[in-house]
Amino acid sequence: MKTNPVKLWKKILISAWALVGLGVFIFFACLASVRIEDRSENKRWYYQTTINDSLRLDKDYPDKEYVRIYNLNTRRYVSPKMRWVSRGVSEGDALTVFCDMKGKRGFINLYTGEIVMKGRYNHAWNFSEGLAAVCRDNLIGFVNTAGEEVIPCQFPTTQYAITRLGYAFHDGYCVVTNSKNECGLINQTGELVVDTIYDCIWGPSSCGVRIFQDNGKYGVMDIDGTITLPLHHEFIYCYGEHLLAVDNGVMKRIDKYGNVLTAFCSEYDFRPMYLPSDYDQEYPTGYFKYYVYGRKGVIDSYGKIVIPAIYNEVNQLEDHLFEAQMGYDGPWRVIEIK
Repeated sequence: MKTNPVKLWKKILISAWALVGLGVFIFFACLASVRIEDRSENKRWYYQTTINDSLRLDKDYPDKEYVRIYNLNTRRYVSPKMRWVSRGVSEGDALTVFCDMKGKRGFINLYTGEIVMKGRYNHAWNFSEGLAAVCRDNLIGFVNTAGEEVIPCQFPTTQYAITRLGYAFHDGYCVVTNSKNECGLINQTGELVVDTIYDCIWGPSSCGVRIFQDNGKYGVMDIDGTITLPLHHEFIYCYGEHLLAVDNGVMKRIDKYGNVLTAFCSEYDFRPMYLPSDYDQEYPTGYFKYYVYGRKGVIDSYGKIVIPAIYNEVNQLEDHLFEAQMGYDGPWRVIEIK
């Protein structure tokens, strides 16, 4: 039986084209696998950030949809795809928060790419003193570096508290809130050592204490929550190592028990005042402008307060006559010093 040469050539051509197509497919498949595993010089990456001598964080481009941790020695990716990875680890720490592709938070070893805790929380914070805050169903709890939930998710939180608080431990204590955004303190076992009853409790300041506030009044407590100065002053803040209390436009330096160390302070140097007609400011009037937390007042040459620092601006009009503005856009009033 004779073979039709035309049909034979058709079969040969079809087979050849099939082999060519298979070869092209294999070539691009291999190329794609190389691109996935090693893109160190590929311009597809939006940015590449060095973590250490061995690891790099790559962010996808142009989609900007995910990041991965890349090992420069093995030339392979050592982490799954993630939406983002926090770089905010403390010195000596390796665990940091990541967000998986479903939007859930977990913890990853930034230096190995190992997932220590898979994403299962709505929010998470970086570690402090061996514990990290996590949030599930609007309840705050804490996990250890092994990924164990050592303080169950039990402290209510709100979006306001999530954006305001860092949920970090300082010297063994952390600020938490209730569902009304009222603040309290817990220790590292989760015990509430200060009830959640205050408008705000700030973290330890450079003065070594906590300042707390409720109903417009300020007080001072030790780091462990022991109150040393009850709610008394209009305002308290820390400036360097000094506690400054403000009442009726007067600022005093105090200790944590409220004892007055310096009876009168100004945030800035006293500024001599001049009359409007003294354009060259050659003849100071003997009055000085002083500053308390962004507000201005006036003292005389003996250091006596004649106008408390409760005004946005104060100017001298005549020898004993001043004008003062209450608030940034408030009205001006005339004040006579007798």
